Amino acid sequence: MTASQTMNQRLLMLIIVLCSVYCCDCFKRIKYPKDCHDIRLGGHIKSGVYKIYLNSSYSVKVLCDHQVNKSYTIVQQRMYGNENFQRTYNDYQIGFGSVSGDFWIGLIMMQHLTSQGNTVMDLQLQDWNGNNRAGTYQHFSLGSAQDRYRLQVSGYAGTVPDDFSYSSGRQFATYDYPDTYNCAGNQKAGWWYNYCSYALLNGIYYTGGPYVPTGGYYDGIYWKDWLGYGYSLRFTRMMLSHP
Repeated sequence: MTASQTMNQRLLMLIIVLCSVYCCDCFKRIKYPKDCHDIRLGGHIKSGVYKIYLNSSYSVKVLCDHQVNKSYTIVQQRMYGNENFQRTYNDYQIGFGSVSGDFWIGLIMMQHLTSQGNTVMDLQLQDWNGNNRAGTYQHFSLGSAQDRYRLQVSGYAGTVPDDFSYSSGRQFATYDYPDTYNCAGNQKAGWWYNYCSYALLNGIYYTGGPYVPTGGYYDGIYWKDWLGYGYSLRFTRMMLSHP
């Protein structure tokens, strides 16, 4: 074996080793990736914006967060307050906003992601002093469109109390497709309302933290058992991934 052949063989072995570390199949070509996990399998391990597919003709741009051993598909983000979240049911179904800022991926795509095995929900929260909190739900799923994407969530662990499970078992509601108590209309956001919600991440983006609601109901971006109903958070992110 020549020196050149030896060098090429070593280079190939290095590529194989790197492939095994950073992705399961770097040479796999997925024409219609269904989530950020598929993006990773295609050899893309840099976090950023990618396109995923519900089917061969329906796609959306998503923000992928690729970590060493796992990839997350971002499904909701609040960070600038430049997107109106008091939207119609149809808007919440198809999604809105920009993945570079505030956005909602859409219930259709979110339900699709859970059906593809993305059943772990991670939450990231930040207040206006830069304090961060996080939580993980090991079991997250949405029902069918006919059942108005009924939420099922459980298996929580995190650095804030579990306020999201209060919404488990509830259908998604908006002001034009209201819940029993019209929380969606009163709190001016689409969400899975009980009566009404201990956590509301799609509320109005108030700056500074403490706020006075515009009506008779607290309608900011809150997590009740962290900073209370009357404190609107600076940053939120909801992410789905495989177990």
